[in-house]
Amino acid sequence: MSGYPTLEKLFYSDSSSERVEHVKAEAERRLNNPASFRTGIELSSGELFLATPRELSLLNEKMLRAERKVSQLWRDLPGIARWAYLRSLIMDEIMFTNEMEGVHSSRRQIEEALESAEAKRPTKEAKRFREFASLYLELTDSNHVYPQTPADIRAIYDKVVADAIDDRDLPDGKLFRAGLVDVKSASQKTLHTGVGPESKIVEMIDRMIELVASPDIPQTYSAILSHFLFEYIHPFYDGNGRTGRYLLALYLSEPLSETTVLSLSRVIAENKSKYYKAFDVTERPMNHAEATFFVMQIIELIRLAQDSLIESIELKRMQLDAACACMGRLASECELTDMAVNVLFVMAQLHLFGAFSEASLKDIAGNLEVSTQTARRYLQELEGKGLIATVSRKPLKFVLSGKTVEALEMPAA
Repeated sequence: MSGYPTLEKLFYSDSSSERVEHVKAEAERRLNNPASFRTGIELSSGELFLATPRELSLLNEKMLRAERKVSQLWRDLPGIARWAYLRSLIMDEIMFTNEMEGVHSSRRQIEEALESAEAKRPTKEAKRFREFASLYLELTDSNHVYPQTPADIRAIYDKVVADAIDDRDLPDGKLFRAGLVDVKSASQKTLHTGVGPESKIVEMIDRMIELVASPDIPQTYSAILSHFLFEYIHPFYDGNGRTGRYLLALYLSEPLSETTVLSLSRVIAENKSKYYKAFDVTERPMNHAEATFFVMQIIELIRLAQDSLIESIELKRMQLDAACACMGRLASECELTDMAVNVLFVMAQLHLFGAFSEASLKDIAGNLEVSTQTARRYLQELEGKGLIATVSRKPLKFVLSGKTVEALEMPAA
């Protein structure tokens, strides 16, 4: 990953009889370096801390530069495209973080959960993942707040795992688990034992909350350190991964853009071995609780998410510009009213930037800020000319016809 060696690597590269003492001395030097960030939080292998080698500084600078590019591309997108793309990112985020824990969820299920959460009222039929979706929707609100107490962490957990956890795995303590829990590999080898008893869990969750709020550690670093600490504590029997990754996105949502933080679970799922290795390496006794490797690995995953976003947004923007260039000709050939052209432009954005190619009557009316009756009139105009097609009656949904997709030089759904 980088030229910066872990303490364990230094140990195995030292062939002298005093290598144990050498590594202890280097650990002390790194811990007490004025440039290091100490947490004061004691783990089984020492005080959790972050050194700041040249490699980390360069990696952080690359991340900040990429973030500026993501933000610029995002600002230049039309509002409807941003809305559709955000929903698509949230769907992928929930689907991939669930997949990592063996919880099956489809984009359709999550779409229904999002619609239910956005309505902010109970639906006739309970929607699975509704509470989880509401949490991720809150990340797009600049007024969201960080959890302040262990009880707040438990409240987040309840939303994350609602309708997606076995009753036997629910917490049996006041807030967290009362018993012990082991993290096991596929071969059932114990990789980690969570903190216990519950009083110790509460104490360390308090320390984690303090760490995130610390003015003495840069926000990106404290967010990533807190992610390691949460998974180290492992406060629940099940659902720690999903809850921890949501908290990581929440804590990173201030220093980074919403689009970046809503792309992390997909990248983590695609690089699971690197992600899990970062935890394993950091927890090894020989590394004396130094989290530098972990922080650098998570930043590298953030960089992958940023690069993917930049490539995706640039491509979709190019396709949208090409579609707009063709739209005038199509409007002239089909003798469309100006409002019908506006509807077509909305549907082109939803086609390119949304998770699905169809658009509901409600979404079209809402994005155009007109009544559903008005929107329906222009949709009928487009459908009459063969430019769109109805794909669902309840709820009423439309797609661009193959003829229109071809005329606008857009990729097929």
